[in-house]
Amino acid sequence: MDKLLPLAEQLDRAAVELRLDHPLHNRLALILIDNAIELMMRHSLAVHTSFGGDHPGGLNTASQRQRARSQKLEDRLAALVHVSELSRLEADFVLAAHEHRNTAYHEGFGGGAYLRPLCILYFRFACQYLTRFEMAFHTWVSNFAFTEIGRRYYDASVEQDGSLGQINRAKLAAALDAQIDIEPGQTIQNALADELEQERQSIVMSFRFLIENTWPRLPTSQILKKVQFEHARDMALEKKGLEQTHFNTSRRIEAVNFVKTTWKKYAPRYHAIPHGAWSQGIAKVRANHDPHSAVVQFQRVRANMEFLHGAICTAAFVIEMELQSRYD
Repeated sequence: MDKLLPLAEQLDRAAVELRLDHPLHNRLALILIDNAIELMMRHSLAVHTSFGGDHPGGLNTASQRQRARSQKLEDRLAALVHVSELSRLEADFVLAAHEHRNTAYHEGFGGGAYLRPLCILYFRFACQYLTRFEMAFHTWVSNFAFTEIGRRYYDASVEQDGSLGQINRAKLAAALDAQIDIEPGQTIQNALADELEQERQSIVMSFRFLIENTWPRLPTSQILKKVQFEHARDMALEKKGLEQTHFNTSRRIEAVNFVKTTWKKYAPRYHAIPHGAWSQGIAKVRANHDPHSAVVQFQRVRANMEFLHGAICTAAFVIEMELQSRYD
């Protein structure tokens, strides 16, 4: 129980942030929720690796137990799918939400309109997972001390006839879930689809800007190939740890060598912008009846758009800065 109540306190804090309904507080809520889920996962996997071997469906091999102890979230999720604690869709949903958490944490990104409904959906998943993640024993540490919030959740969920003050996890989850008796202003499916459509439109407008402002004039197909090549070049140089400067640096020398050795044989990923495929993907996200599945679909569509979004929007920004410098 000394593990359940601190988790409840953390999720309660996330609910407080969500009720404030501000991009900053939604971002903090997402970080808190994701961390609570990761703590539950780690505790569960510690139980599975310690006591769960030698039975069908358990973590019976060294490689399976190594995956469970991995620092990679994908590996730990796969281990939980293996022991049937999570479904494959639930694991994919957690991974997708965790990627948003990384962006929120490391880049300070507050998200678009989709971040709040994602937080609410993730919070409710955390409450549901709280009822079933693997716990070997119901214990109290000798020096455990109640906080005011912990006492409130203990009183709401303790089994009156249970031993050692055992907590009813379903009651605990229900008490937490009741803290966000709120609904997002729109469905998460629509919020996610709107975000993807905005990104698609930014690609459209940026490419139109390139067509109108590239000099000397080039055929549209050549512009598309050129921006993809430049993006591929920058990605290759970045992998080598070469900073993005232009003069008298090893990066410039490597960039020239990259052009000399690669341009003639370069095959672009795209010969046309796949608006049709993207639009179909966006429509599927909007029409998806399962919100968890919609989040996973959103990540996949966005990943499909990512390369051209980076290539085209970055190239448009560079030209815009060059044009602006002429008038400074």
